[in-house]
Amino acid sequence: MEIDSLFYLTLNNKNRKHKMKTRFIIMITSLLAGCGSIGAYTESQEDTKVSFSEYSEKSGNYLNQQANLKVAQTGLVSGNTLLYAAQSSSSGFTANKDNIHVSYPLWINESEIDDVELAINKYRHWRAEVIPRNHSTIEPINEYVSEWMQGVTFKFGLYNSDRGKAFLSICYEFSELGVCTFTYMIDEQSVELLSDDLEKFKKNLFNLKS
Repeated sequence: MEIDSLFYLTLNNKNRKHKMKTRFIIMITSLLAGCGSIGAYTESQEDTKVSFSEYSEKSGNYLNQQANLKVAQTGLVSGNTLLYAAQSSSSGFTANKDNIHVSYPLWINESEIDDVELAINKYRHWRAEVIPRNHSTIEPINEYVSEWMQGVTFKFGLYNSDRGKAFLSICYEFSELGVCTFTYMIDEQSVELLSDDLEKFKKNLFNLKS
């Protein structure tokens, strides 16, 4: 599967095209709103140094996009949730002749910390090998269904770019579509920065308290 494309959906299927566009509009609206649920809602903006990497066809390389971070709580989801988002520099979707730039999300509820740390540790183990294996296609390592928004699955994998850079990949899957809606990467530095954020999260060092 070609991972350098932001969207590898079957949009050429004319019978499904309108239906899938409608689903995309709903999904993108939810992403830009920054909230996957309704009900009592509180959030705080937090500092993070984590960046997500997207492929640039122009440069032929992966470019870092700084993520922003909110810690949020809603009455419909148990516990607090980390809401990461990094703005794509590419036009990922077109509706009504207007280009819409999609935010790459990563949502980590308190109950999902172990799932993310498992992916991080598998990435570390891979990098610590005497001769790390080359993964020219994504090697799946872990996944979880998001507590924050029903129908979304985050899938983690290992990947080497054409230039040999090692990434932890993240696939955002809107499960009704059955394929990755888009895939972005986290480089080695940001993997460790993400781990640092998770440690703060576990120690309740962010402003929002349960």
